[in-house]
Amino acid sequence: MLRSHTARRIKATWVNLTMLGAWVALCWPNGDPTGREWPALGCGAIAWGQVQQASSNDSQSPGPTAGEMFAASHVVAVVGEERVLVGDLYPADRVTIEMLNNPEFQMHLRKSLKMSIQQKCLAQHFVNSQTTGKTKKERDDVRAKMMAKTAEIFHTKVLPEQVKKAKLETEAEFVQMLEEQGTSLASMMRSFAEQVWADQALREGVKEKPTIELEELRDYYDQHPDQWQRPSRVKFRIMTANFNKYPNRDAAYQAIVEMWNQVYYGGAPFEAVAKKLSTGFSADEGGNFDWTRRGVLKSAQIEQAIFTIPIRALSQVIEDTDGFHVVEVLERQDAYEMTFPQAQGEIRESILKTKRNNMENDYRKKIQELTPIWTRWPQDIPGSRDISELL
Repeated sequence: MLRSHTARRIKATWVNLTMLGAWVALCWPNGDPTGREWPALGCGAIAWGQVQQASSNDSQSPGPTAGEMFAASHVVAVVGEERVLVGDLYPADRVTIEMLNNPEFQMHLRKSLKMSIQQKCLAQHFVNSQTTGKTKKERDDVRAKMMAKTAEIFHTKVLPEQVKKAKLETEAEFVQMLEEQGTSLASMMRSFAEQVWADQALREGVKEKPTIELEELRDYYDQHPDQWQRPSRVKFRIMTANFNKYPNRDAAYQAIVEMWNQVYYGGAPFEAVAKKLSTGFSADEGGNFDWTRRGVLKSAQIEQAIFTIPIRALSQVIEDTDGFHVVEVLERQDAYEMTFPQAQGEIRESILKTKRNNMENDYRKKIQELTPIWTRWPQDIPGSRDISELL
């Protein structure tokens, strides 16, 4: 039997970028040509579960009761011709009739439902776009081929990677993990397919690259003055003799002096001595610290040294509450304000991302408006109708 802490790893495993990465790798071996960031898979369906996981994860979940199955089978929306059940948004073995009337649960359910409806609209639009103008038999063949190809990708690329990510040995263990979380491999594959098709719909529907005028760049620069302030920063390396690693203070001092002597008098490489003798947490990396700003370090004494001693010079022995240290500054940059020419690349990237997101959101809204939607909460979805009209 899998331990509960192993089962919990599924929450951080199957809802991630690996699934979409598999699709990208198959279609574009050299990477996604659009350069866009792929969103995480899923619609936040486990958000409510995370609120209650402390109590529910302590033991292996039993199978859903008849009451739970009845609660999970409640229809909360119809998107096109597809019904959305509570069990599609929340593990069936955890939902109860009482939860359906719980305001907090409803809040999470409604949020997940909004995201699910948006994704289903896009996925259905993509599938329908592939079958427009074809006979029923041809449409059925196209859909079957699409699902078969998606299933192949899922089973050959996605699933093995998910098993590895979960640090499990076999697919059977992974399936058991899913079942303990109230879901299934089939449900996981459907979510994968829906996400891939939805993103493909966005890719085909939003092909235009946003244009940016020089005036926009300048306006952005002028409207965000604080964004261009760059604080002083330092790259350095450090050797340490922690007090808790030696029998007494004198022993720690002798150790740091020995390190200093090997570098200063003996000519030994700083990194080599740090890896061999330092007891600091960065010793394995030769004591190296990347760009560091003021206020980041715990030790005020070390911070004072790295922002004052000459570059490429060994400091004297520095003492703080943790031990003795020797530092060497590799690079230092004073605080400055980025000029407009320096900031243009960053500004352009920010505006492009905002415009692209706006274009995608407009397209999502357009497709959603074209899709017939009935929901339990029509006030959440503009243009939708109350599900009571169908049920």
